[in-house]
Amino acid sequence: MPGDQADGFKNNWAYLRSEFQWLERLLMVAVARQRKEGKEVDRIAQTRADRATSHWWKGVISLEGNIAYDENRQPAQVSNTLKGNYQQQLEVQIQASQRRGVILALPTLRDRLQLSVFEKNLVLMSLAAEVNRRYARLYRYLQGEDAAVKTDLPTLDLVLRLLCRDDAEWYTARNHLLSASPLLRMNLLQFFPDEETTLNRSLKLSDALINYLLAAQPTQSDLDALLDPQPDTQCASLTRVRYPASLQRSIVPVDWSDLVLPDALLTRLQYLKQQISGQIKAAEDWGLELENAAPRGSIVLLTGQAGTGKTMAAAAVAHSLETPLLMVDLAVIPAADYPELLQEIIAHVPTVLLLKSAQLWLNRSSPLSAAQLNQLWVERQSIPGVTFWSTAQEASVQLGWRRRMDHRLAFLMPDQTDRLRLWKNAFPSQVPLDAEIAWEQLAQIRISGGEIRKIAEEATFYAAAMASAKVNHSHLLAVLRQREMVPQSRSGKVWLERSSQKVTRQKSAKLDQQAAQNREA
Repeated sequence: MPGDQADGFKNNWAYLRSEFQWLERLLMVAVARQRKEGKEVDRIAQTRADRATSHWWKGVISLEGNIAYDENRQPAQVSNTLKGNYQQQLEVQIQASQRRGVILALPTLRDRLQLSVFEKNLVLMSLAAEVNRRYARLYRYLQGEDAAVKTDLPTLDLVLRLLCRDDAEWYTARNHLLSASPLLRMNLLQFFPDEETTLNRSLKLSDALINYLLAAQPTQSDLDALLDPQPDTQCASLTRVRYPASLQRSIVPVDWSDLVLPDALLTRLQYLKQQISGQIKAAEDWGLELENAAPRGSIVLLTGQAGTGKTMAAAAVAHSLETPLLMVDLAVIPAADYPELLQEIIAHVPTVLLLKSAQLWLNRSSPLSAAQLNQLWVERQSIPGVTFWSTAQEASVQLGWRRRMDHRLAFLMPDQTDRLRLWKNAFPSQVPLDAEIAWEQLAQIRISGGEIRKIAEEATFYAAAMASAKVNHSHLLAVLRQREMVPQSRSGKVWLERSSQKVTRQKSAKLDQQAAQNREA
């Protein structure tokens, strides 16, 4: 147990041994469960078809378990005993090691790439097979006859089954891994073979990552070499640049039509884009160059509560310029690393930069000196680009810095009309929606656009976990109740009751209609 290491881990291998012990316990519990279920199936099953449909008929014959879950993806006691307490104890020991100057490869990689617990454990499972064949044999047994090929590596299906507690967590982990995980984006993790379904593909770490994770004494320079990003193109100068790992690089396409903002605010954002693209175009087409002393870049202060659209606005500007948005939340960066981050920003010259939690650098008690911030200011104004400083309250930024901003844009909470648009645009096009969702009633709840998007996402996961064909009003109400966002006034309670009753009546009417049609037939 990690708790036995009172002063942290002595070295990287001591840490890995502790992690592999946890993984082995997790696998052995899964093996015991699968063996028990196999015996139960073998007592009744007579054909391969019987075995293939056992997840259904077991629920009919036996009252044990929850027949709503498939392929063992059900809440298990192992999740709490092997995941919750262990992860907390492990983190204490990791921090103790870091205070002693001991670099642990996997935790350092996790922190640099901001990996989730699922992604970190996925890397651990793939690494284990490279260390001992015992893990390969366990993977083969647990993957059974469904495996595409006999391989020593875990499949995506096995990783999701073992590391996710329920269907909602399974969906979230899979979606993030395939669409946004830096492991795939930086070629640290690969799937094969390509001709198989995604779930049946094996997970293979790159050789460079394996060597780094198994190093006796990993160093920061080793990690820097491993994470050397692929070159990208700056639209401003068409020169090759490399992006630091501390800056989050976003290329999510956000169009102007995606923003639900007042016309005046939207116009000012589009003006910023025109200023930048105009400078670039004038230099390319007419050879026009501004004097060195003339400021080219814009410094903009964005103020507003979380979820009011500040990040999306910056992303829209970047997308319209066909350049990535580079952003960092200063609140998640240790103060001791601020000078290094400052120099990384200056060195890598992003066209569109978003600095969240701006008050940490621009207040009276900033850990950075005025000279350091002035250097950043001058450098950012010397290039055709835009620097967004984002904070909740304008007053949290020192008056002197506020006066030096080229623009100050306030993002207000959306009104009911805007909330109606936000609700209707909150779901991806591939998510099926019930026609009876009461959008106008949802728009009465005074929340931000960011909260609306989160509720829509949770309702989608909830509907998927319940095996519903569509996301309906009851799924949204369930999420609202969990978040305690239903209006608390008497009128709010009446609204909730009427909303639920309306959906119930509509469903009952449909069922009665179908029953009548069946009787006539």
